[in-house]
Amino acid sequence: MMVVAVGITSEEVRSLAGSPAARTVRGPGVMKSLVVSGDRGLRNRLEAVSELSGWSACEAPVEAAELGSVVEGEYQLVVVDIANPVGDRVNDSIEIAEEFAGRPGTLLVVCGSDDSVDEELWARQLGAWVYLPGVSSGDALVSLFSDARRVAERRGVCQFV
Repeated sequence: MMVVAVGITSEEVRSLAGSPAARTVRGPGVMKSLVVSGDRGLRNRLEAVSELSGWSACEAPVEAAELGSVVEGEYQLVVVDIANPVGDRVNDSIEIAEEFAGRPGTLLVVCGSDDSVDEELWARQLGAWVYLPGVSSGDALVSLFSDARRVAERRGVCQFV
């Protein structure tokens, strides 16, 4: 079944979850993702993509006051949108990205502006797993989240060997 994530909301994904064709195979353990973006549309798409890709949970704070509590969490995938920060404070988003970039076992995806070479250089120097210029959507995001889940699962297996 091919699913295009453009315009799919979390509610629609939950309604599909009851059908056997829509279920995804999940690996052992809880696989959590975090989306930090001030763009509600992108947040909703990434939450839906997270569910479609087999992640156990996806947190997406909507207010700057919530950012402090997410730093305490354990996430295998963190998506930080520095082009559209939560609460319009770019420094908070940058600090979140820097915090999670330094954590072993966390894959960091940075979303930046379409035409900002400086943002991409910063993200790559930080050690981001992927840099996404501009807002992305569709099948590519589903593939990205699926690939991230497989990488995170492999990393989890390697930790116990």
